[in-house]
Amino acid sequence: LLQVVWTDRFSTLLTYDIGRIIDDDRIGIERPFTNDWNLLIHDVKYEDAGKYVCQINTKPVKTKTVMLHVLVPPKINVSLSSGDIIAREGDTVTLTCNVSGIPAPTVHWYRRPLDHGISKAKEKLEQTKHTYYNYWPSCTYTFHKTGVGMNGEYLIIHNISRYCDGIYECVAFNDVPPAVNKDIKVEVEFPPEIQLQNRRIGQFPGRETILECQITAFPNNYNVWRFKGKDLKTTTKHRIEIYNDGNHRMTLSLRVMDITYADYGNYTCVAQNKLGTDEEIMILHDSRKPSIPTTTTTRQPLTRTTLPKTIWLPEPQDKLGNVDTHIDGNNLQTEPQQNGGITCTGNLVVICTSKRGMPLKLHFRMHEKKSISKINII
Repeated sequence: LLQVVWTDRFSTLLTYDIGRIIDDDRIGIERPFTNDWNLLIHDVKYEDAGKYVCQINTKPVKTKTVMLHVLVPPKINVSLSSGDIIAREGDTVTLTCNVSGIPAPTVHWYRRPLDHGISKAKEKLEQTKHTYYNYWPSCTYTFHKTGVGMNGEYLIIHNISRYCDGIYECVAFNDVPPAVNKDIKVEVEFPPEIQLQNRRIGQFPGRETILECQITAFPNNYNVWRFKGKDLKTTTKHRIEIYNDGNHRMTLSLRVMDITYADYGNYTCVAQNKLGTDEEIMILHDSRKPSIPTTTTTRQPLTRTTLPKTIWLPEPQDKLGNVDTHIDGNNLQTEPQQNGGITCTGNLVVICTSKRGMPLKLHFRMHEKKSISKINII
């Protein structure tokens, strides 16, 4: 009568005939046919891997060796991996995705922008320099692995900028399904920056107008419109509204109602966080009055024939007499060999400067054969 036994890699007796010897109910004998003595292991674990020997009590004893290779799907060890990160511009940030599996998993990294208003599709990261959406800053990455087959268990972001923020996803796979992934949110702190669409705005008395400034900052802590040294709040005169434009950008709107003469002046948009302060000034003026006094005169365009050939400086302290000139386009230039330390240039307005670069506040006459005109130096 044949007797069949199974032993493991430690030569531990597992089964004898059709009976189980060890105290592990996952193990048993399966006999689909009379001559079959198959060792059956339920719920295989990684520890079950190794050499198994089937032995028959013949003379001589016959044996058959079977190698069991256990494949383990990838797993991300959350406690040993990075959580969400807040960094400051210029920092070097290291993201960790600690993985395990048999064979050793390969790790790939992807980035999905938080909100750039263009696309939120994720992009696979390579060990090179990337520029996103034509912004001037760039994101430089390097990868570091700790084991064979692990391509970039660590992702290093060098000199991080606000344009490198986003959801970073590590994906681990080893051809044993399923693949696993983990998201890591990275936010970048930076000081406020203010932009104005207009620096001057006009409106008639009795009407209303809106002043707006766009603020980009993270964190976005303190934003205010200021007038005559006082922070403005929503009242019957003013209405403050905030619009979230995304990507750490917001619009601070100030509505000024029933405008009077006392409302004209400089309004300051102020933004502040722990990293710095920025402010910009917008001028509200009366539309009935020009914001910058101007005079309109009609002048005949100068041509080469009307440009003077000689500049005469009559002041005795200059002692230059006549200074020869030449025409450069529509501008008058003095000849360098006769400048005497003073340089004059211009067409309708001729400016003379000394060697030290200081303007000479003089009156002089520009001579041509039949025409004389007096021009003030500015």
